[in-house]
Amino acid sequence: MRSTGIGLVVAVVLGLLTPAGTAQAVDVRPEWGSVSAQDQTLKAGCRGYRYHYEVTAPRDGDWDLSVSLVNPHGRAIWFGYLYEGANAASGTARFRICRSKVTPGRYRLRALVTVVDGDDEVRGRLPTARFDLRKKQG
Repeated sequence: MRSTGIGLVVAVVLGLLTPAGTAQAVDVRPEWGSVSAQDQTLKAGCRGYRYHYEVTAPRDGDWDLSVSLVNPHGRAIWFGYLYEGANAASGTARFRICRSKVTPGRYRLRALVTVVDGDDEVRGRLPTARFDLRKKQG
């Protein structure tokens, strides 16, 4: 991991630990990329489910993409992290969940892009993706 990658990880962790009332609102920036997932059927056991991501960094610098999977009850149940240097700017990734621990329904992928250039950092949320995880028929 490059030294800037470590800084990005620290920034993400500190952002997660910031009390909710003190965090600044981050604007939705659809021009910075997207996340999406197709409707899928829940499989037995713990499995990986595919989602697609694309990051179009708004400026020079190193980017990272933090992705949360939110269940139908509004609770984040999975968190993923992709960053420049280890991941392509677009591609397919997976979130891993266990059928016995989740319920069928409408899920959301929420994503935040952070770009760091020296001491300068900018953040933007990507539009939320919605998709269904269905119970297997039969």
